[in-house]
Amino acid sequence: MPPPALPRPDQPPSYSTLIRFAIPVMLAAIATPLMGLVDTAVLGRLGNPALIAASGIGGTIFTVIYWCFSFLRFTTTGLVAQAVGRQDDTEVALAGLRPMLAAVTGGIGLWLLQWPIGHVALWLLAPPAEVTSFARLYFDARIWSAPFTLLGYAQFAWLMGLGRSRSVMLLQLAMNALNAGLSVLFVLGFGWGIAGAAWATVLSEAVIGIATSLLILRIVPWHRWRAALGKSFVASAWQRLFSANLDIMIRTLLLTGAFALMTQRGAQLGTLELAANQILLQAFMVCANLLDGFATAAEVHGARAIGAKARAALVVTVQRNAWLSLAWSLILAAALAASAHAFLPLMSTDPALRHEALRFWPWLVAMPLVCIWAFFWDGVFMGAVQTRTLRNAMIASFVVYVPALFGLSTWLGNHGIWAALVILMAMRSLMLTLAWPKLKASVSEVRV
Repeated sequence: MPPPALPRPDQPPSYSTLIRFAIPVMLAAIATPLMGLVDTAVLGRLGNPALIAASGIGGTIFTVIYWCFSFLRFTTTGLVAQAVGRQDDTEVALAGLRPMLAAVTGGIGLWLLQWPIGHVALWLLAPPAEVTSFARLYFDARIWSAPFTLLGYAQFAWLMGLGRSRSVMLLQLAMNALNAGLSVLFVLGFGWGIAGAAWATVLSEAVIGIATSLLILRIVPWHRWRAALGKSFVASAWQRLFSANLDIMIRTLLLTGAFALMTQRGAQLGTLELAANQILLQAFMVCANLLDGFATAAEVHGARAIGAKARAALVVTVQRNAWLSLAWSLILAAALAASAHAFLPLMSTDPALRHEALRFWPWLVAMPLVCIWAFFWDGVFMGAVQTRTLRNAMIASFVVYVPALFGLSTWLGNHGIWAALVILMAMRSLMLTLAWPKLKASVSEVRV
């Protein structure tokens, strides 16, 4: 059952309720990119741009790998929230148990396939020679966090579906703090270099994975999970789950593929440009996760309204989150515009690298204003588990993005790479905005 602070599923949440929900979501969401920022900043103390570029290459590899399993987060939150709206306690447990089982299985599979995955990924990204060896060291260490990373996706999504955004925030912040301390210790203290940054991530995710498991057992006792386990292997349920997840996987593979292509094109421009883009992308990921707060609020509260068959509550929820998202995007754009000269020295001691990143900082300032609607509508459609719509919008956007990326990067260099990313996000926003009336019409009227 949802926490008492949440409104009834058939009643729209107030602005204050949405803000109180979104703030912990934002703080929780930035924990993962902050771990990347910490790694970048710590490696930047070593004064070698190749190390930062290698962490960018390694991070891109794991982003692509893990986003293949993004359904563990996206469909889980919507399905749990809809089950809460129906007041179906059994389905609340099952909607979490199935993705948790899939996460552990997938993580073990990545362990077994790590050698071919690493070699193929580095061959496809084709970084400069001085970067490749460092990227390999990073990959060989961080791959051991795979089961914990994927399990964390499912666990946090289940908690978020219950409306427990504060618990997720505290766990994510604890993981980020632990990673920061271990990264400094391993890289600067023990002298382990880029492998030390990777091992810091492995250990922090493992510790928080265990802590999250203990919390989940406090919310739902072991005997209820054991009872749900017997019902979790129904073939039809897994078929429905993976049918929706295939759509999400295609959508997410194309999205992460877009970022991988961006990294690959940056690598062709040289180590300095690749490292500068890595710094900017780390900042963008923090910004993107901050933008995602109200999208997640729309996802959870919208899904609860859909589960309660309350169209009026869904419409008001979407409208209120849209206004909050717009205001928040303006605030973030202004903050980015004012922070370049304070942020970049934290990321690197290399003056040439800081100057190169500053040249492209205006693109970063523009991103919140362009991305906000893509993220916002993602949340709405994820909550509705309208995965086919998300898939189709991403396919259409990717078809536009690829020729834009190659054409503009040839013409404008690194400016063209960032311009293509703006085009991708704008296209996603347009496609999903046009799909909203159909989703709204598909939800039954509020029950009386």
